[in-house]
Amino acid sequence: MTMANAVTETAVPKKQKISQFRRLLWHVNRTDLGWVTKTALTGLQMGARAKRIEMLKTLPTAPDWSEASRKLGEEGYVDVSSLVDRGLAEAVANVAQAKVNRLDELAGKQQLGHKSFWVSLLDEDLVNGAFATDHPFVRYALQPGVLRIMGDFMHDLPQLSDVLLTLSRPTENKTLSYSQLWHLDHDDKRVCKLFIYLTDVRDTADGPLTFIPAPASKPFRNTIKSHMSDAQVFAKVDRSAVREMVAPRLCSFIVNTARCLHMGSRIQSDRTRLLYTATYIQPPRMYPEPPARFRAAGTLTEFERAVMRL
Repeated sequence: MTMANAVTETAVPKKQKISQFRRLLWHVNRTDLGWVTKTALTGLQMGARAKRIEMLKTLPTAPDWSEASRKLGEEGYVDVSSLVDRGLAEAVANVAQAKVNRLDELAGKQQLGHKSFWVSLLDEDLVNGAFATDHPFVRYALQPGVLRIMGDFMHDLPQLSDVLLTLSRPTENKTLSYSQLWHLDHDDKRVCKLFIYLTDVRDTADGPLTFIPAPASKPFRNTIKSHMSDAQVFAKVDRSAVREMVAPRLCSFIVNTARCLHMGSRIQSDRTRLLYTATYIQPPRMYPEPPARFRAAGTLTEFERAVMRL
């Protein structure tokens, strides 16, 4: 308390100012006004953007990747199971299974504890909050095909923001909360997530990622509500618009979670769901850059460094 009281009078308002600024940005970003901010930020970094676009052009191309990018742009989602590297997917699955084998130990250590319905299993792999770039979860996120699909959609080289491994557990008789409720992601104006199911998701009881394609999600584009109940959503959208990603282990798909209203982790009975998530944004970031999430390990290409801001 003594140290807290020693803070100068000018320092306290400063902290509140930053907090209010971020809160204002968050609300602006929930509406189409966010595009004004995004355009202004991009305009200030035209040279950097031109360089990223040139890097994007150096990536290989394929007709299937172009089609996937087109669908991502039109519908807001695309199944890429047949387009990703199976060997990298298996490497991710092997790491994930080793973590699950130590579930009780890791559950007690997780840093992200506000979501009681899932356990974050990669916290121990972080050094000063950053993943090594040779980590299998990072390598999966850096596949040229994935970067090309998202890059062509964003018309820019995407920025990898984070990778995550979560085990969702039963939620019966508990109030739905956080990502179990319908929401859009407002990390930025364009947010794409690459997912891999690391367990079979056979039906609704396994808590599949459930979303409404981008065109049907349009009524929620300018809402400032954070998370919404089924009743709030289906008052505006017919239930027939909903898509449930029921699919086998190692199914991989991309969703534009800034445009597709979505929810998940509504696990029932004795089921669990193991999920890999990699999050990408279109730079420059709307909010102040957080601390580095990745640290260089081994040889990296110029575009890999650009994707991870190294």
